[in-house]
Amino acid sequence: MSNRYSLSPEFDFSGLTFLDEVRAEANGKSANYQGLDRHNSISFPISAFPEKVQHIILALQESLQYPVDFIGTAMLYTVSLAIGNTHKVKVKENWTESALLYIALVGAPGTMKSHPLSFSIGPIIDRDCSTFREYEKKVHEYKKAISIKAKGRTKPEYDEPIKPVLHKFLVQDFTPESLTETHRLNKRGIGVYVDELASWFKNFNRYNNGSDQEFWLSNWSGKPIIIDRKTGDPIFIKSSYISVAGTIQESILSELGRGNRSQNGFTDRILFAMPEGLKKSYWSDRELHPQHLQNWHVMVNNLLDLPVPIDETDSLSPTVLSFTDEGYARLKEWQRENTDKCNSADNDMVKGLYSKLEVYVIRLSLILQMMQWAAGESDKRTVELNTVARAIDLIEYFRNTGMKVKRYLLDSSPLDKLTSEKKLLYQSLPINFSTGQGLLLAKSQGVAEVTFKRFLNDNSLFERVSYGNYSKKI
Repeated sequence: MSNRYSLSPEFDFSGLTFLDEVRAEANGKSANYQGLDRHNSISFPISAFPEKVQHIILALQESLQYPVDFIGTAMLYTVSLAIGNTHKVKVKENWTESALLYIALVGAPGTMKSHPLSFSIGPIIDRDCSTFREYEKKVHEYKKAISIKAKGRTKPEYDEPIKPVLHKFLVQDFTPESLTETHRLNKRGIGVYVDELASWFKNFNRYNNGSDQEFWLSNWSGKPIIIDRKTGDPIFIKSSYISVAGTIQESILSELGRGNRSQNGFTDRILFAMPEGLKKSYWSDRELHPQHLQNWHVMVNNLLDLPVPIDETDSLSPTVLSFTDEGYARLKEWQRENTDKCNSADNDMVKGLYSKLEVYVIRLSLILQMMQWAAGESDKRTVELNTVARAIDLIEYFRNTGMKVKRYLLDSSPLDKLTSEKKLLYQSLPINFSTGQGLLLAKSQGVAEVTFKRFLNDNSLFERVSYGNYSKKI
């Protein structure tokens, strides 16, 4: 293989006294997480990562107290973003998957959620910073050229200056319009990075009348972005690619299920890193060797430097990996097991989660294979058997954490106490509504006026915004 950058020699890790213990836990196979048993647990499988990446994860845990769940999941996000639309993996004819991820790091305040994410995306921030400096220089030159042209506007030898555009990977504070414009300029793919994930989903529909959530549901599936605007040019992005990462406190997870997000598959699209029994740690006496930081930057830059293939029609033409026969056989075997679990589950929320894991095991297989290539441990022609096996280990961890979130949403939702008629009425109501609008909807569903008004008095479900106007809390 021919990587542009090479990794430095490995270091002596004999000082990492917990290495064998963590790896032993990581090598444990997952149990059947069919039900909602509160006592099931599984350690984050760091053995799923390439050897060189495991070294970085363990060194960060030992020196900076980063929980392995957080740094490992953050690294998956970073690799997802670095791959973008350059590579996909073929499952069957007319079915390919990208490396797109939505991830959330869940923990109490002070438990090192933000720092692992910041470390992981550091190489991409550096790349964006370098790109921005070049952009500023070009803007300066552009303004200078405009000024010269204005002074000599009658002279034909002056060509029209071309206005520079900024190509970047990461976005934080954005409007839907600015987000799609950023993606239009970087069709390779971009990433949403928000320290507090709640600021992402709480701002849904802040700038429009209800299409944000549907946008993110479609983006996860890689569907085209088609926008026709009254002002400005229309936007058409055939292969959307916007990965999302952020942190969230366990105490506000219920906000994630507000409205219909826990019923429409939105939460099922998020992979949750949720360490068991996580507490704030004492400082460590160990220091992080700078070589670990350099090695991580080398791996990510190997991926960022991959070209974006363009076909003869000027459209994206990603390189497509295929599974080896052994890898595909193992994937198919797992899919049958997962399907049986899905079919036997008596809870639609569980079925939704299991269905999305079927897509994510494919995406994680692609991410891990590309990560191995970036670390110089494999090629990127096919997805191998051992890669599929390691992706399955990760998926079983995320199955477990996904079930934790489901239990949390179920336990904390007053909707479970409602009759089916009232639950239907509540789900049919818009987020914000007037008493008159609510009465009309209630009447159409056969709910009496006095029953509806009594229903509005439930403070766990509704907030009175002003006289005659209400907002749903869930």
